[in-house]
Amino acid sequence: MNRKWLILWSRVVGMPIGVTDDDSPQFLPITQKDVRIALAMRTFWIMLHIVTCLAIILNAWRHW
Repeated sequence: MNRKWLILWSRVVGMPIGVTDDDSPQFLPITQKDVRIALAMRTFWIMLHIVTCLAIILNAWRHW
């Protein structure tokens, strides 16, 4: 189940991932290890945006 979520999340953020370096998608310009690192960085970036947005909304709501 964990692998299924990894594949789903990687496709959502645009980082295609296969089972091995030779697995599809065929156009992987980088290794699976590098894809996982890039996926972690993108996930952090998305979470940072969500937290920042929530902080702005909560601050505006507090000063309403």
